[in-house]
Amino acid sequence: MTLTIKRLAAAVALISAQAYAEDGKRHFDIPSQALASALQQLSAQSGAAMLYAEQSAAGKTSPALQGEYTVEDAIRKLLIGSGLIHSINADGTVTLKPASNDSGATMLGAVTVIGKTAYDATDPYNLDYNRPNATTATKTDTPIMETPISIQVVPKAVLADKQSMTLPDAVNGHVSGVLGRTGGGFLYDNFIIRGLAGSGFGDAYRNGLFNRQDIYDIANIEQIEILKGPAAVLYGRIEPGGLVNYVTKKPRDTPYYSLQQQFGSYDQYRTLIDATGPINDDKRLLYRFNGSYTDNQSFRDFVGNERFFVAPSLTWRPNEKFETNLQLEYKHDDLNADFGIPSVNGRPAPIPITRTLKDGSQRQLMESTLVGFDWTYHFNDDWKVTQRYLFKDWSLSGPTLYNYLGLQDNQRRLNRIATTGVQDVMAHSGNIDLNGKFELLGSKHNLLIGVDSFHATTEAHDANADAPAIDLYEPVYGQVDFAALTTENAFFYRKESWVGAYVQDQITLFDKLHILLGGRYDNVTTGANFTPVSLDAAKAGRVEREDSAFSPRAGLLYQVQDWLSAYGSYTESFSANNGVSASGANFDPQEGQQYEVGFKTESHDKRFSSTLAFFHLTKSNLLTDDPNQADPDFRILAGKIRSKGIELDLAGQITDQFHLLGTYAYTQVNYIEDLSGYKGNRLENVPRHQGSLWGTWQFNDAFKAGLGVVAVGRRPGNSENTFILPGYVRLDAMAAYTQRIGQHRLTAQLNINNLLDKGYYANSDGGSVGAIPGYPINVLGSLKYEF
Repeated sequence: MTLTIKRLAAAVALISAQAYAEDGKRHFDIPSQALASALQQLSAQSGAAMLYAEQSAAGKTSPALQGEYTVEDAIRKLLIGSGLIHSINADGTVTLKPASNDSGATMLGAVTVIGKTAYDATDPYNLDYNRPNATTATKTDTPIMETPISIQVVPKAVLADKQSMTLPDAVNGHVSGVLGRTGGGFLYDNFIIRGLAGSGFGDAYRNGLFNRQDIYDIANIEQIEILKGPAAVLYGRIEPGGLVNYVTKKPRDTPYYSLQQQFGSYDQYRTLIDATGPINDDKRLLYRFNGSYTDNQSFRDFVGNERFFVAPSLTWRPNEKFETNLQLEYKHDDLNADFGIPSVNGRPAPIPITRTLKDGSQRQLMESTLVGFDWTYHFNDDWKVTQRYLFKDWSLSGPTLYNYLGLQDNQRRLNRIATTGVQDVMAHSGNIDLNGKFELLGSKHNLLIGVDSFHATTEAHDANADAPAIDLYEPVYGQVDFAALTTENAFFYRKESWVGAYVQDQITLFDKLHILLGGRYDNVTTGANFTPVSLDAAKAGRVEREDSAFSPRAGLLYQVQDWLSAYGSYTESFSANNGVSASGANFDPQEGQQYEVGFKTESHDKRFSSTLAFFHLTKSNLLTDDPNQADPDFRILAGKIRSKGIELDLAGQITDQFHLLGTYAYTQVNYIEDLSGYKGNRLENVPRHQGSLWGTWQFNDAFKAGLGVVAVGRRPGNSENTFILPGYVRLDAMAAYTQRIGQHRLTAQLNINNLLDKGYYANSDGGSVGAIPGYPINVLGSLKYEF
């Protein structure tokens, strides 16, 4: 047994030596908890591999560790009162043993190895598919195994292996019951979660703050967290299906640089840069710069985008108690969006999927500037305060054609509207949280108290005119004179403001029973107006509506075993309706309710996890397109919908060589109350069955290959259920080869998507005029140099 232990330690040391060899202090943030769990976090945050006997840590608790420490000082502090001592071997591994044990390795007994890799969660070289902790569900860094809510994490390793270029691509096929989409009349990334679509204005969160209305760039995204079900308690007015929160890359105290060039089918080119490291010798001031240049065409005629994106950021840590981060983003897009193919006789029109029904290569300009700022102050090891702020200035201008006037009676010619103009959105989002841990009458508490707000204004002025209809089967392009659109005749103004206060307590009893209690009070003021007169008239004619509500949340989780948790939760949500009716009247607020039960599992080394969830969700006062109006901006209340189903997610490392992602969702979502003739209908774009399986095999240190399948069932393309998108199965593959050049790495990678060239439709715009074809077989290559 002693020989086996030594061989195992040597293998671990080879992996961990490089990360542990660095001198100096590291930043640690480890709460007081069971000693075994604390050692696991210490290994992840330091990169140090450790060997110790399981029974030596059993039943022991470690103090909190927060601030800047050397690895040795950090280990020493965690072991206070444990009766254990440590030694650091020449190869970088750490051995822990009882202070009274002087009989050598033969007395170790069952051995736990921590630090199987030397990577922490944000290390650029991290290969893990699983993340044991997430913040989106609770706004605290809580183990997923202790969170009585369904939350999934897509880490950077998955994004790299799949070469995801957009936020929808990053979640599609990686998380059960989620569909990300762009196109089909949407100029913004938006998501359908548990059968419920977002607002159509974009509904992603950035580091916990609402980042409305954009096509997001993932060049500076660290990981993506998807919270299932109503999230109103912590995030206010949000769709009850759930939310997508992306976490951006932060500066690191270890220098890292990478340059990547991607190139693919249909003239796709993308260049990415990532540089980070300390600015001064004491590593208290850090920087990071992420950027990308994209020039992507498409298999679809005229569709494409040229993008320039930069995202510099700074971190300042003057002492162990305080940290502040400043992030800037600028994005410039020249794009021609995809508005899809109309339906004919209940199916997408039988025309080539390459054909678009716009007028040519005219492009719009989408531009955004973002400033993000946050700071955290630790009063002591248990209490801290965090404040975040996000400002965004977003604009869209230029000519385009809309096809929402629909097909003529002959089902051959498509009526269109030509428009040119400007839309400006200015948004402010922020919050402040007080978070503390304490014990009371034998129970452990993690208390969160916070307030947040979101304020946004939208101004739009356009010149619109009917455009010549286009023949689906014999299209003639270049018929529209956009230069003649000089008289503005459409003006829109929207102003919205919400403020909320919330409190949440995570209570732990007997180290196995975890109780989550929370509540929130919201006050929301909204109002919008269309007019053909002027922007000032639109502002003056806006009718304001104010709504208030209380949203509770309760959850219970019991850790049956270290590897198995059972949980249940109840949640309510509240959200004002932003839509505009043909009469100009405002709508009653949306309300959501959800019951959920499920099971979570996690392997002993925290490399593999699973979540099985059963949910029942209702949403009242749902908005949908007004069937009596050609303009889809006009909405009506469609009553109440119910979504219920089962979701299964698997993610992580099966063996040292094999990484796996697996998902399955059964979703039954229908209108159950009738205000517009939809009662009993299924919601658009939601299949009853969908699933995916993706795995990679690391053959050796240099070569890796992966293969995966995505299966999506047939689903309605519109609320009337008169238009059906057929189901499909798509096969994807990848291969990568890494050549080490000293301490540097050069990686060549090839991804083949839709390997069998299956024709399919990815989604629709929610109506009968915008089915978006999926990509035929396409190849994406990459060369990445890291140093």
